[in-house]
Amino acid sequence: MGKGADTRATILTAAVETACRHGLDGLNLQPLADRVGMTKSGLFAHFGSTEALKVATLDRAAELFQARVVAPAKLEPAGLPRLEGVFGRWLEWPANAGFQGYCPFFAAAVDCGDVDGPVRERLALLFRDFRQVIEQLSASAVRHGHLPPASDPAQIAHELVALRYAHHWADGFMHDPAGHERTRAGFARVTGGPPPGWRRSAAPISRRP
Repeated sequence: MGKGADTRATILTAAVETACRHGLDGLNLQPLADRVGMTKSGLFAHFGSTEALKVATLDRAAELFQARVVAPAKLEPAGLPRLEGVFGRWLEWPANAGFQGYCPFFAAAVDCGDVDGPVRERLALLFRDFRQVIEQLSASAVRHGHLPPASDPAQIAHELVALRYAHHWADGFMHDPAGHERTRAGFARVTGGPPPGWRRSAAPISRRP
């Protein structure tokens, strides 16, 4: 990796950390330049605009999310354990990537609102891609007999995204000390299992009527 790539990586790490704490709207060029020891014009030269910086920050956050939340599923048993593992790590994101604060993607969704443009388009694409991952994991759990045969993976994905968003609100805005347990209980209901103990056995369900 060359010096320019190293500098860009340093900027984006600081940008993701800022986004976790203050959302994408907190990504102002001068404070970020001060933080990484650069001039504003020097930082601007790497991205060309605040909008481009925001898109690059989302992409870097997505790389970290993939590494910390999704990729470890490859080491877990297929079916429900993978879905549980991904959702559990999602609850711990972004702390499991070494950042303080809250999910930068949900924060960005609030910042973007209904304003069209490259930032919103990239964010929507990232959400669609991850929703597809959840659908695939849910479909695998059905095939392995861990979820009822009539389960709709798209509906499960929809409800789990909504549940994680509720967790973002409970944890980040309300500071609800029961937020984690409520979210885990919600996951158990969505997947048809008993409320916590979390990471229950993934024995196949009975297919008898």
